[in-house]
Amino acid sequence: MDLNKYEEKMINVLKETLKGVKKAFSYQRQDAEHKLDILYAKGSPARNYLTASTLGLVNRTTGYQDSNTGKDIRAEIIMSSYGGNDMAGKILSTAGIGIYQTNIRYGYGTVLKGVMELYFPNSDMKHLFLMLPPPVWGKAFGVTDADDSIITFLYALPISQAECDYMAQNGIDALQNCFVEKNIDMFDLERKSIF
Repeated sequence: MDLNKYEEKMINVLKETLKGVKKAFSYQRQDAEHKLDILYAKGSPARNYLTASTLGLVNRTTGYQDSNTGKDIRAEIIMSSYGGNDMAGKILSTAGIGIYQTNIRYGYGTVLKGVMELYFPNSDMKHLFLMLPPPVWGKAFGVTDADDSIITFLYALPISQAECDYMAQNGIDALQNCFVEKNIDMFDLERKSIF
């Protein structure tokens, strides 16, 4: 598989950061308009967990520029769950293909509406909230300079409609502070809403 400069940088970060057994899969046809694969790391961030990452979103910009350098920002999205199945990867595949098809801007604080509802229609969790990767991996998911772009990772956290509404009224930091205060289980794809 030939990798471009963006893919190569992201793969190197993933290899260094994600522990466990790694495999990549595609959930789309070979002739699909946009390339988007999913990398799985079983046993990451620890035993009995699974982390998935998009592979290919980095080929388009997020629609944002770095305020210091003016460079385009590119990002892959990661998500973790309790191990045992590839649901996190399927969710990321749906989210990533949706980003390509709608050409939306995505970045820190973006809510991808309705993604969780497709997989868990009876759950409190309805959307994906894109945030900075949690410190469970240390500072390994930092920012990488790719000459003409800044490339990084975003973490997809399932959220409820009530949590989404709270963020719209009170801001991203207020919602994240509530998550810390309530000590939510970020690996539970069907957790209960805090509101």
